[in-house]
Amino acid sequence: MTSPQRFSEFGWTLFGTAVLAAVLAAAAGLTMAGGADHPRKVEAVGFAAAVCLFGACGSWIIARWPTANPALGVAKSLGAITLRLFLPLVALGWLLQSAGGELQEAGAARFLLSFYLPLLAADILLHIIGSQNRPRISGKKRVN
Repeated sequence: MTSPQRFSEFGWTLFGTAVLAAVLAAAAGLTMAGGADHPRKVEAVGFAAAVCLFGACGSWIIARWPTANPALGVAKSLGAITLRLFLPLVALGWLLQSAGGELQEAGAARFLLSFYLPLLAADILLHIIGSQNRPRISGKKRVN
């Protein structure tokens, strides 16, 4: 991979990370603008936003990591999906146990879902747009 091409992919990775952070900031801002129905709403929004931001940006960076080996490409894709999916699920499981009592009452479980879905949609769009000019991983080619 040439140096300008590597910088271009690095630039797209940074751009995607910024887009994901902006989508989360917009979702959190809209959530906070909805009014304070609970005194700990700020903490619940902060908790849900931190979990979703770490999962979304971490999975985006892992998925964008360059590789030439098809098996490593599949492994990094599975790792990115696992990070994106299991962080919010673990946080949701923790909230639904007795440990997350006040955050759960403040609506943190609902905020996890309301932040996860827009971030997932933005991630899918970024992958579609970014994959148009990306070099493909080449494996063995059959010749007829």
